Amino acid sequence: MTYDEYIASLPDLKKIEKEGYVELTDLCVATENQQKLFDFFKTVKDFSADDDYMTTLNYVIEYLDKNKIHFIMSLDWKASINDLKWRINSSLKDNYGLTIDLPKQEDYEERATVSFDNVFEDFDKPLRNKGIQMGFIDTQSDEYVIFLHKIADKQKVEKSVEKIGYKYHEK
Repeated sequence: MTYDEYIASLPDLKKIEKEGYVELTDLCVATENQQKLFDFFKTVKDFSADDDYMTTLNYVIEYLDKNKIHFIMSLDWKASINDLKWRINSSLKDNYGLTIDLPKQEDYEERATVSFDNVFEDFDKPLRNKGIQMGFIDTQSDEYVIFLHKIADKQKVEKSVEKIGYKYHEK
């Protein structure tokens, strides 16, 4: 069986999950990238039983990374401050047309990672000053799955994250 045949054999993603991904795209992604994602979500399969991806969210994150769409982003718990800064800056620029002065690696002790105390809060503060905040998708694992959204959209975003099968939280 080829890879394409394998993908075709997977069950369709539940309608409610597709709705959640489409709503998040509508709320958090720049207009010029939305249609590509809407088309992707129309055909995306359910990867929850897949041995490699284990979840549809993991497949979606890989697709976004491969296509350089800075939307839902995964960071290992030991990722560097610079990784977080790059991801946030990329999402800000691509989806909101913003450049914001964010903390630097040098603002923390030498071996600091994203899991150190107050790192996410330090990054969230300047975002909130511009009406944007970090949202987190709780995957119950040792990674952080983050995305940026308008503060005003928080309730809608929270409901959309629930539709894709996860809990939303913020710092």
